[in-house]
Amino acid sequence: MAIVNVTLVGATGDLGIEILKALVAADTFTVTALQRASSKSSLPSHLKDKIRIQTIAPDFPLDELTARLRGQDALIVCYRTRDAQEQLKFGHAAVAAGTVQRLIPADFGSCDSSGQRERELVKLFDRKVQVRESLQELAEKHPAFSWTSLVNGHFFDWGLREGFLHFDLEGKKADIIGDGETKSSQATLSQIGLATVRVLQKPEETKNRVLFIQSFCVSQNDVLRSLEKATGGGKWQITRYDPEEFIREKKERADGGDADAIEDLVFVLGALYGNWEEKSGFAMELLGLDNQNLDEVVQSVVDELGSA
Repeated sequence: MAIVNVTLVGATGDLGIEILKALVAADTFTVTALQRASSKSSLPSHLKDKIRIQTIAPDFPLDELTARLRGQDALIVCYRTRDAQEQLKFGHAAVAAGTVQRLIPADFGSCDSSGQRERELVKLFDRKVQVRESLQELAEKHPAFSWTSLVNGHFFDWGLREGFLHFDLEGKKADIIGDGETKSSQATLSQIGLATVRVLQKPEETKNRVLFIQSFCVSQNDVLRSLEKATGGGKWQITRYDPEEFIREKKERADGGDADAIEDLVFVLGALYGNWEEKSGFAMELLGLDNQNLDEVVQSVVDELGSA
């Protein structure tokens, strides 16, 4: 059966708004944004007019969530996974609602969460695997229900703007891991939004799978060269790090509760072990997606920040 009625949780976040735009642009879905009643975030008026907005208690009570999902064909969750059980609540509610054919959980990974080293270094990835495994158990028990996880590499445009990718656009400085030549898959937020829509448009081909997508597969040096070009052609100040020393230092700090160090571990793991073109689940062709142009994306981010 075709997927028409779609509920999106996390619509006002950086990724959520791009997924919402893609759903609306597809012009084939009836979209509901499900927001916590306590949320102070709002959506742009041009999107509000094209969707339905529902509220729910902040802790997503199972019975209330189930009621909100009745009559829905798909559920997309795109806020950060902090607790596996909270995420699994969406799966149980989707099954209980009786109509939800597809759940896209809050995976959208910078890294392949199934990697042993990734799970050992960052607890978030272990939680994501727990969610996948539990959703698969639900799908096996309830054949009308299915799931798809999207793994997209680092959020590239967001990562440049926010400094997550360790490029300082204002100071023209860059942290380079090793020789900077290792390539990794990375995706813009809009590409992830389009991939999400394509999953819903191909429900049979994408059911109960982890799919890997990208905007491009590039090295840190590739990005650096593009940034130098976009910012006037001058050379940037480079600080180089030994990969293992970088990981060891950040892990020690992360174990002490340093949230920034956890983010740095996610960054380095994605940079070193994030080439999706080598994965069996690489789904660019399946989803009808094309690579984007690195220089064009970088220039757009530089221009955006310059006009801010």
